[in-house]
Amino acid sequence: MLTWLKRNYPLFVIVGACIIIFNFFGEKEDYVGEYNAKIKALEQKVDSLHSENDELTFKIDTLNQQIGKLDQELDLRDSKINNLRYEISTKVDAVDNFNDDELQQFFTERYRQYFDSIKKANSEISN
Repeated sequence: MLTWLKRNYPLFVIVGACIIIFNFFGEKEDYVGEYNAKIKALEQKVDSLHSENDELTFKIDTLNQQIGKLDQELDLRDSKINNLRYEISTKVDAVDNFNDDELQQFFTERYRQYFDSIKKANSEISN
């Protein structure tokens, strides 16, 4: 029997190696399939996130354009406000420099229409 084992020793080694290789590759196939399924699911999730990202980028660009237009409109209105402030301040400064006679003449000319309209009314309340 010992001689039979010695003669068939390479056969036992080959059979043992085959069993080990079969077990190694057989188990690998089970978890490789699971990992491939997980990888595919993650790739789908990444693709959906990329499409969401593209939509959000488009919305951001649209909002940035709207912000630019609103900024221009605000700048235009600010300049109009500054122009009006300047005009008002120049008129106030001009009125500040009037003496009493010039002030009386200014207000008389400015508000004469209101006094005239009140005097023209023929009602008992206004007379």
